[in-house]
Formats: sequence, C-alpha cells, structure tokens
Amino acid sequence: MKIPYAGFENFLNLCQRSGTILLVMAILGAVLVAGCTNLIKIPSSTGSPAVSGGPGPVSTTVPATVITSGTLTAASEGTEPWSGSWNSNWGTMQFTQSGNQVTATYTHAGGRIRGTVSGNTLTGTWSQTPSYQPPDDAGDVVLTMAADGNSFTGTWRYGINTGTWDGTWTATKK
Repeated sequence: MKIPYAGFENFLNLCQRSGTILLVMAILGAVLVAGCTNLIKIPSSTGSPAVSGGPGPVSTTVPATVITSGTLTAASEGTEPWSGSWNSNWGTMQFTQSGNQVTATYTHAGGRIRGTVSGNTLTGTWSQTPSYQPPDDAGDVVLTMAADGNSFTGTWRYGINTGTWDGTWTATKK
C-alpha cells in the first residue's frame, strides 16, 4: 500500500511534534526529580515550538540545577545542604537534614541542635550536658549558611527568647 506524500509529510510533522513533546517531558521529569520548581519556557508567539523544518528552539530556565560532565545534580534547592560533617568553633559537628528539619550533634559538652531551615537560615535551640535544659545548658541558636554551602556563621544565647546574644558560632564543611 502506498502512503500519499501529503499524508506522509503530516505523519513526519506529527513525529517531530511528538519528539519535541517527549523531549520536553523528559526535561521536565529531570527538573522535577532535581527538586526544581521552575518551568520550561518556550519562546514563541503561539506558545508552542515551531514545527516546520523540525522542532523550534526551546529554552529552559533552571537556576537550581547544575549539569556537570553530563550528570544532572541539584544545586541548592531541593537538596539537604546542612547534612554532613562540619568543623566548628564548638568542635566537630554532624548535621542531619530532612526537608526543613535539622538535627545536629557537636563534640563540646555532648552538644545537640534542633531547628528549622528557611532559606539559608537555621533557627532553633542548642543544648548540652549536664542538664540539656535552659537557662544554663540550652538556648536559642541562629545559623546562616554561606551562598556556596561550605560554611556558616551564627549566634547563640543562654535561655529561650532572653534577648541578648552571648556568642558566635562558625563552621566550615569537611
């Protein structure tokens, strides 16, 4: 059976559009897996890619995704940047992040931190031996991570909502 040329050309155009749709779906899937919320933008007055002569140009805006040697990795959004080992002025620290919740331990006096992350800031409480209770062995802590994710600085105080800050906290990621 012969396929008319016009019908075959329509079939090819459909394949080209389908290929574009599959490509866009694959990119969107990778972006979503990487935890990004930005959408793919298709620069066209009609809102869809051009089909004549093949798919039109498709640009993406995904600032929270980095492509390194063909590997797609999430940069900061959707990752757990606080997790890991850190060298701090209060000893070695081990952070665990799950979503926006963070727990940590540090070597000075069996220390612990529990807090919530918003943006690059961790707000929470610290506690340590012997009682792990305020006002003498616990208090507020606010830590701010550097843009590169490799260090943080912050402040701490004895007690909860006591007003003045008593000291600083600094660390670099191991």
